[in-house]
Amino acid sequence: MASFFSSLFSVPPVLGSVFGSVWTVWGYTWWIILPIVTAAAFWESWHYYIHVRWLKKMDWQILEIKIPKNVLKTPKAMEQIFAAAHTPYSYGLRWYQKHLEGRDEDFFSFELVGRAGETHFYLRTQKDYRKMMESAIYGQYPEAQIVEVEDYLKQMPHVLPNKDLDVDGFEEIFAKPAPYPLRTYISFEDPVEERRVDTIASFVEALSKMQGDQQFWMQLIIVPAGLKFVEEGEEQINKLLGIEEKKEGGSGLKFDLGFTLGEAIAAPFEHPSMEVKKDEKKGERPQRFIVSPAKKELAEGIQRKIGKLVFDTTLRFVYIERRGETPEGGKHATLAHSYIRQFNTHDSNQLRPDKITTTASYAVHGPFKKLRVSWRKRVLYERYLHFSHQSKAPVLNIEELATIFHFPTGAVSTTELAKVESRTGTPPAGLPIVDETTPAPPAV
Repeated sequence: MASFFSSLFSVPPVLGSVFGSVWTVWGYTWWIILPIVTAAAFWESWHYYIHVRWLKKMDWQILEIKIPKNVLKTPKAMEQIFAAAHTPYSYGLRWYQKHLEGRDEDFFSFELVGRAGETHFYLRTQKDYRKMMESAIYGQYPEAQIVEVEDYLKQMPHVLPNKDLDVDGFEEIFAKPAPYPLRTYISFEDPVEERRVDTIASFVEALSKMQGDQQFWMQLIIVPAGLKFVEEGEEQINKLLGIEEKKEGGSGLKFDLGFTLGEAIAAPFEHPSMEVKKDEKKGERPQRFIVSPAKKELAEGIQRKIGKLVFDTTLRFVYIERRGETPEGGKHATLAHSYIRQFNTHDSNQLRPDKITTTASYAVHGPFKKLRVSWRKRVLYERYLHFSHQSKAPVLNIEELATIFHFPTGAVSTTELAKVESRTGTPPAGLPIVDETTPAPPAV
């Protein structure tokens, strides 16, 4: 067998022996390995099928949110809107819901779109949650207008890139453990209104400059998360503070009499000692001398993060332009990078592009580079169309979400942003009504 492989592939005799051994092992084990691999592939395909079927049953509605001209509220108002979006959380789906119905936690998609010289804020929600989300938005922005509009994705081709349009973009992931916090809007606030920094202002201003067939999309898909993330955050805090977690159970069975099973077995052969055993604490020092100020501050930041509602968040950027024009995909990718980078810090957490999803040529190496880049672009575009969730989705709380996605303040003076021109309302209840069919009384 070894000589057969050596002559077939023209390889050294040593490698031929290796191939022959592998073939022999496969001949004895294929009936075990093949069914396992087939079952795993079927299980993954089944989950994908039932999940897509569940998604198609959803009754989606896309709402455009038109903001007033002068928004004086800070992003803290958006926290309450994101808190309302956590309402559909099920606190754990049942087994048959996951594996037979293909269900997942109900989610929302907040989208920011720049095209045709305008910038639009969209909320994609299921019909059952529309009134709830409208109430949450009107509760914080009473003068806003929310209208149902035609889905802008329906106007786009089913497959991109094509011979006319090209696609660029990426998805964001965390550089450090998920409980580590981002820099939020609180760091940019100031008691004096003139000195406040609106983190989204320059980004909205840039999106409103898209002309012709240029489009820039930002998609924020939020899936409510549960208490498992809180436990993960507490583990990170204990690790930073040097606190050893007490594990449940022990090395021996503890009786009510105060001795272990091992001590009971050794009792006939060893005279019991009257000494009281003390736990050895090697190298223990007061925590105020062990924990550095930076670690203490980071632990406090993690505690603040896990203290608020959290979501598994898919943050995705897509840029579309017509082929043949001056390529600006790299420039607009830099725009997205600069927008996200203001929330990153070296000592806490950072959002960075996922190398698996980015369409930049520098992220792809090896043969067939052009073909693989084109395939990445197509996959990224389809993931946007089908609201696909990231496998390594960052976990953000409502404060971090409000920092990334909120309505610009009055400092943004761009005329390309869709805004409410005037306040609309109903007439007062006591306003007298003149009936034109009744003749007026004679003048005195």
